[in-house]
Amino acid sequence: MTRQFPYMKSTFTWKGDDFIISAKALANPNNEYHGLERLALKYHQAGSWQLAGEHWLIAAGWRRKTMDANDERHVEALQFVLRHVEYNRAMAEWKKKKLGRNAMPYPGQFGLEDD
Repeated sequence: MTRQFPYMKSTFTWKGDDFIISAKALANPNNEYHGLERLALKYHQAGSWQLAGEHWLIAAGWRRKTMDANDERHVEALQFVLRHVEYNRAMAEWKKKKLGRNAMPYPGQFGLEDD
């Protein structure tokens, strides 16, 4: 799993009070992606766009595996989450490159409403 996140060491110990995947989360996978999405939003609001994008991506994968592909609301929700992945990746890249304000990505460019 650490290979998916370049800044994470392969020796990371997968335990701790604030670790996302827990026995509770694994026992109830249909609802836990909502918690991941809330956490992603908190990271986004804090300006930790790379972490936010990664949490959105994990939530998207989890949602995709548990959703009913025939339910249009689930499909729309998955698309919404994936738009957040792309937006947060663009924000992280903008921050990394230290570009000017006029180069800043905006939610509307990714099909998201301006907050």
